[in-house]
Amino acid sequence: MIRQRRREIRRRRRRNQIILRCLSFAVAVFALTLGIKGVVEGIRPHQEEAKPKQYAAQAKANSSMKLLSQGGEKSQEDAKPCIILDAGHGGKDPGTLWGDVYEKDINLAITKKLEQVLVEQGYQVVMTREEDERVVLKERVQIAQENRGTLFVSIHQNALENDTVTEGMEIYSSKMPDSQRLAENIWDSLLAKTGAKDKGITENSDLFVLDNTTMPACLIETGFITSSRERELLLDEEYQQKIAQGIAEGIIKFLES
Repeated sequence: MIRQRRREIRRRRRRNQIILRCLSFAVAVFALTLGIKGVVEGIRPHQEEAKPKQYAAQAKANSSMKLLSQGGEKSQEDAKPCIILDAGHGGKDPGTLWGDVYEKDINLAITKKLEQVLVEQGYQVVMTREEDERVVLKERVQIAQENRGTLFVSIHQNALENDTVTEGMEIYSSKMPDSQRLAENIWDSLLAKTGAKDKGITENSDLFVLDNTTMPACLIETGFITSSRERELLLDEEYQQKIAQGIAEGIIKFLES
């Protein structure tokens, strides 16, 4: 009986040892599996993070290509002139006004029509503003400089206090080379197209946008809002189109010469 008891004890011990070994092996395998998974999971976030960086780099490249197409650093196959169009005033800055007629609105209407004419002729155009928003003068110059504009044209309206009779168009040219020639080309076409009164060209103007751009530049006062007759013309879309067409023809003549 004692021997049988001892044999039974030894069998139980061996069985328990086998069970413990099996459990130890299972635990080791499980721990190894968790370790591999942790490493994989540790790597995966970095891989996922790498994708946005790659996409960001690609987006930046696409943005650069877009800038090129709008007149940035021009490649050999993208060397078309870049025309910067500046609709004066905007947003909280209405410019000159008469009742509910704001200069900023007429400026933008004419500039958009001018943009359309030039784009239809195959030219690159960059607008300093495309809606009723305030863009400070420094930002307007920066847009022209960053896009390496070939020329800069700013559209404005005139006004005289206590004077409802004076009419006509006038233009200011910058001190940069060829600005005078640009102004003259625009002037000839603009007056021929509209039949407006000639208020003349002022050379070497020190207006901020003209004094700080480094390309041929001019600022056009296309009429007097304070003149009842001219104000009605400036609000007329057909007349606005004539102004846009005249300026466009002058710009194209300048570029082709």
